[in-house]
Amino acid sequence: MDRSRLRAALGPILVLLGLWIALVPFTRPLPGGADFQLESTPRVGCRSPLLGAFSDDRPTGTAYTTPRPMKGDPTIEVEVPCGSRARFRLGLGVVILAGGALAHRRSHVP
Repeated sequence: MDRSRLRAALGPILVLLGLWIALVPFTRPLPGGADFQLESTPRVGCRSPLLGAFSDDRPTGTAYTTPRPMKGDPTIEVEVPCGSRARFRLGLGVVILAGGALAHRRSHVP
């Protein structure tokens, strides 16, 4: 496989990956104890990195105060900051998007 065909295939994939990283909302693990479930880790949903990077995105979740919680144990409201992670995801997404656009552009230059 020559380089031009590789760039032609890789360009659109990188563009889509960059858009996905920069635009799709993400989750953060919930600090503190939470209901034990084998299939999932307790998480708090953050907004899209495009919105969260420029605003104070701090979702809240309910966490248990004990390490191995049982039903009826005391809980607290926990605030999870998403701003720094959103700025990182936005920056990474833009870099990957630009790399994909450049690879796609170079694959079509005669």
